[in-house]
Amino acid sequence: MKRSVSIILVNYKTGELTKQCIQSLYDKVRDVDFEIYVVDNNSNDNIEIMLQENFPDVKFIQSGENKGFGAGNNVALKLVDSKYVFLLNTDTVLINNAVKILFDFMEQNPDLGACGGNLYDEHNQHVHSYGVHYNLKDLFLKTFFLRYLFPKNEKRLNDRGLNKENQTKSVDFITGADLMIRKEALDKAGLFDERFFMYAEEAELQYRIKKAGYKIFINPEAKIIHLHDKSPKKRENMYFEFLKSKYLYFKLCYGTAQNIWFIKLLMYISSFQKIFMHKEAITNLFNFIASDKDIPC
Repeated sequence: MKRSVSIILVNYKTGELTKQCIQSLYDKVRDVDFEIYVVDNNSNDNIEIMLQENFPDVKFIQSGENKGFGAGNNVALKLVDSKYVFLLNTDTVLINNAVKILFDFMEQNPDLGACGGNLYDEHNQHVHSYGVHYNLKDLFLKTFFLRYLFPKNEKRLNDRGLNKENQTKSVDFITGADLMIRKEALDKAGLFDERFFMYAEEAELQYRIKKAGYKIFINPEAKIIHLHDKSPKKRENMYFEFLKSKYLYFKLCYGTAQNIWFIKLLMYISSFQKIFMHKEAITNLFNFIASDKDIPC
């Protein structure tokens, strides 16, 4: 029998946080049929043993390598056959029955392709819960320090994704920390692009979901704590991944055979401005762009 919601967590050396997250799911989620998948990106932290001892019903998948957020989720997404999938960061804790709230919201609004709830830190302060799609005009204006000449555009870009008005509203994309997606919409739009390691992969995916004709909303009735930045990171590696994802996002969302040179030029110029602070990351970016021969349609 098809499940209502498949909840997917991708673990990379966050075993204790994963345990805390799963416990909050079993404590809070009621009145909706759900299953939990944990994909481990080769953490070597004995998470499979922890799951067997504490949560034997959780489905465990070992990816065998650190595949990143999107590719890690894809491992489970290729297996699930539920009506909805709920992508949840391991460093989250449910405050209320957020899964049921978002499930009901999707059921009541069949034109929604994805939705999410309000995220808070451990001090109950609003944190980034949704984002704004940047376009090529935005990239151009920011690269050449012209953004402040367009105040309406600047106001849109300065939206920090804090839903302090606590209103249900249409947004460009939900942060990947708590992203519920209609499986039908995912089947039409496709899975995560695995060229992303982390950063912007959820924005690019939801850009495709919108292109497939669906809406994306945030519902503040669903409340989740997001602890942020608890997984291990290397500064220059992560900055390179951020820049690479920025390039891929603009290329995949707005790139054509005619304008890809322009996107590459803007990325070269905007990144070079910080070469003295991030020489290694930016050098790696330039090498990545130079080696990218795939031309958009």
